[in-house]
Amino acid sequence: MERIPGDSDARAERILRGLPRPADEAALAALDASDRLALGRYGARRVVVALRTGSADQLRAALTAAAVFEHLSMVDPRDTMVGLAPYVHVAGALGLDPARLFTEVADRLPAGDVATLLRTFGARDDVTLRAFGWRVVDTPDGPDLVPDRR
Repeated sequence: MERIPGDSDARAERILRGLPRPADEAALAALDASDRLALGRYGARRVVVALRTGSADQLRAALTAAAVFEHLSMVDPRDTMVGLAPYVHVAGALGLDPARLFTEVADRLPAGDVATLLRTFGARDDVTLRAFGWRVVDTPDGPDLVPDRR
């Protein structure tokens, strides 16, 4: 996981704790570029931490961070779906219902494209790492989720 810096994890956690439930557009608009970067990195790192530790709380926090990041910056929903596939995989690996998890996180966002995408993507039964260009690799620190460049 050295490929994704973790130096802003504490910042991302503060942001997540400080967001209203559900988050409103004003709260999200107050986040600057550094906040968005911290959330994006946190989501990408913590999904792996959740896989390694078996922590549903880590997965929920990771997905929430990724969802807020996407709400603020999504350009192409197809790219977003590729990025969400690891969260579906880890949810299944932890024995969680991806549809329920994704709906819980969607409920924390303002209504819009990303919240809708979370609900529909989490409910799909055809999401696999391979289909979305990912794979699990074993590392000395435990499993990691990496793009499949084969």
